[in-house]
Amino acid sequence: MKLKKLVSVALAGAMALSLTACGGGETAATTAAAKEEAKATEAPAAPAATEAAKTEAADLDKTICHVVGNLGDKSFSDSAESGMAVLRGEGWDAKTIEVGDATKSDKWEDAILDVLDEGYKYVVGGSTFTDIMLKLAGEYPDNKFVIYDDSLDEELIPENVAYILYAQNEGSYMVGQMAAGLSETGVIAVNVGMDNPVIEDFVTGFVQGAVDYDPEIKVIKGTVGSWTEPAKMKELCLSQARDKKADVFYQVAGGSGAGLFEACQELGTWAIGVDSDQYAYYKDSENPEIADVIVTSMLKEVGNSLVAFFHSEEAGEAQWKKVTTLGLKEAAVGYVDNEFFQANVPAEVREKMAETNAKILSGEMTVKSYFDFAEEAEYQAFLGAVAP
Repeated sequence: MKLKKLVSVALAGAMALSLTACGGGETAATTAAAKEEAKATEAPAAPAATEAAKTEAADLDKTICHVVGNLGDKSFSDSAESGMAVLRGEGWDAKTIEVGDATKSDKWEDAILDVLDEGYKYVVGGSTFTDIMLKLAGEYPDNKFVIYDDSLDEELIPENVAYILYAQNEGSYMVGQMAAGLSETGVIAVNVGMDNPVIEDFVTGFVQGAVDYDPEIKVIKGTVGSWTEPAKMKELCLSQARDKKADVFYQVAGGSGAGLFEACQELGTWAIGVDSDQYAYYKDSENPEIADVIVTSMLKEVGNSLVAFFHSEEAGEAQWKKVTTLGLKEAAVGYVDNEFFQANVPAEVREKMAETNAKILSGEMTVKSYFDFAEEAEYQAFLGAVAP
């Protein structure tokens, strides 16, 4: 039995990280165009069905509460929130509540209950809030709950719950290739905020991509133990550079990831961002110089996925009691390919990444996933084999 089955229930309580145009994905404009094309080609619906669809659309309660720990991470949470911004622009009443980090977890449920009492129909949150959302789904059967960045065996999912999961291993594989291609010391690092199956899937893809590009590469994997401690992350990276000679660093760490960028700026080494286009975020920030170490970011288009989900809900096609997995084919993951990336990554490395991209899209290539391991010990052996 593979880990995908073994950890599916554990995923429901796992902590995870909390829309950029660079990675593509479905936008309001592309969705509208697709709908117009469909109208031109599909057969006319029966009048009764048309009237029913109109009634259903008119009756749709377009109120969403988005639950997030803290905004401002320039990564996962901000990506999700940008999707809410798109929905607001389309007429949804999309309220976002910041409930704080794990030190305030005893207040999370009360905060969600408050917005349910205010009359919000949909509650949207990442895997950090899975346990609470599943509990409330049972207590509030007339409400609907969307849990992103998590998974559960479908026979265990309530009727009023939908899961969205991402193939982060695919995007991580390609930036792993790049990291191996850029390294001059032969040692690279992937540092995470906390360990859980989704995060280990980032790590698995990154390590496999690096090793496939350069079988001699060494990869350090570090864990900070928090999504909100950049100082700890900075010290971890500095020690990895000093003690192990790591010279390319990939962060999957939420707010802690800022410390990795600071360390890379101090060290004069390359950094890889995550979830959002972190080069663009920092270039427009009060610290634009930090952008100049972020050679690319592995994109996880959370915002796009939430917009697409609620578009499907408007169309009566949302997948409740299901896990929807989104990867490269759905433009839900990828990497930033901008002028800075093109100027600083050698052509042969970029070509290899593009070749991998094409192979995944065509189905010629399947990227190794954490959920492919039969047991945790096998995953740990996988990491141990590439440790310096």
